[in-house]
Amino acid sequence: MLGALVSEWTGLGNRQGQDLLLTTGEFNREIARERMRATRRSIPFCVLTLELVGSIQKRRRKRLLVRLLHRNVRMTDQKGVLSANKFGILLVDTPEMGGRAVLDRLTAETQRLNLNVKLDLKVHDPEGFDSDDFPSGKKQRLGDDPSQRWLRVDEANVQVSGEDPMVPRPMMRMAVKRSLDIFGASVGLTLGSPIILGSMAMVKFTSPGPALFTQTREGLRGRPFKIYKMRSMVVDAEARKAELSDANHRDGPAFKVDKDPRVTKVGRFLRASCIDELPQLWNVLKGDMSLVGPRPLPWHESRACNNWHRRRLDAKPGMTCNWQVNKAKAKTFDEWMRMDLQYIDRIGLIRDLRLIALTFLVPLTGRGSE
Repeated sequence: MLGALVSEWTGLGNRQGQDLLLTTGEFNREIARERMRATRRSIPFCVLTLELVGSIQKRRRKRLLVRLLHRNVRMTDQKGVLSANKFGILLVDTPEMGGRAVLDRLTAETQRLNLNVKLDLKVHDPEGFDSDDFPSGKKQRLGDDPSQRWLRVDEANVQVSGEDPMVPRPMMRMAVKRSLDIFGASVGLTLGSPIILGSMAMVKFTSPGPALFTQTREGLRGRPFKIYKMRSMVVDAEARKAELSDANHRDGPAFKVDKDPRVTKVGRFLRASCIDELPQLWNVLKGDMSLVGPRPLPWHESRACNNWHRRRLDAKPGMTCNWQVNKAKAKTFDEWMRMDLQYIDRIGLIRDLRLIALTFLVPLTGRGSE
């Protein structure tokens, strides 16, 4: 199977992939632009470089590496050619932990394809680090601005052959997370089925229309999926959305109305108790969602997000997250997005278990309908 994959990738041709990469000059300009934005907003970003090592089958390995970059890096990140055998990735609005996560993923992929690549990660933090060389070796292109500060992540300097013992770690993390999802969703559906069936009956008998509500949302890496919820609004809620646009109290693309007139009486109870979210356990079991992860936005709202917001799509969407248990701290849409990005940069089993435990307190404190 690996042979077939390699054949498919190499058959695409070298120019086809490299034509989509920025030139060295264009890449420098993008970094200069991101540096100014990062300094103004005090947000770090990362630059990851990948250099082919050795001369054996270099042309073939270069084609594979270019194809790998296009398939495993976010659309919002910039990819460029730094030299004949060296490529760069500008990870916008990404702190060190996010850069390490990308490095781990690319390390795993290059190892899987048996490439020999030297990876180097550098972090630009406007709060201040000692100066270091610019990844392409041409620091002067960015000028001598004192805010040009780079943290060299020496531990990220990785020589990838076929025997790196650190490669399975990110895959192991994801396997543990998926195991927790399957176990939690199975237990939740088993124990919660009487509540789900009873609530569906309440919805059906008190309001015309289906008991379940489905909607297209944007999931991992932008893949659309159907989310399941208990219907808490009238059946023509989407059609009436335009007439409530002036009452929307959220900035950005999100839509939220206090005391929404479209919500039914039973729907208010379901929202306050978070019972309306229980059918999403089926989404978790299917693999569309995780128990913990950024809340998935409706398709049109997600597509209207800024580029840096869309880094939240690097993780599988979840039923609960930082924002779900701390909505009061997110006064603006940008703050909500930053809470999601903080979770992505610090994914871990202990953090997931803690967020799950905190989620049980949300309906008990009456914050489910916020």
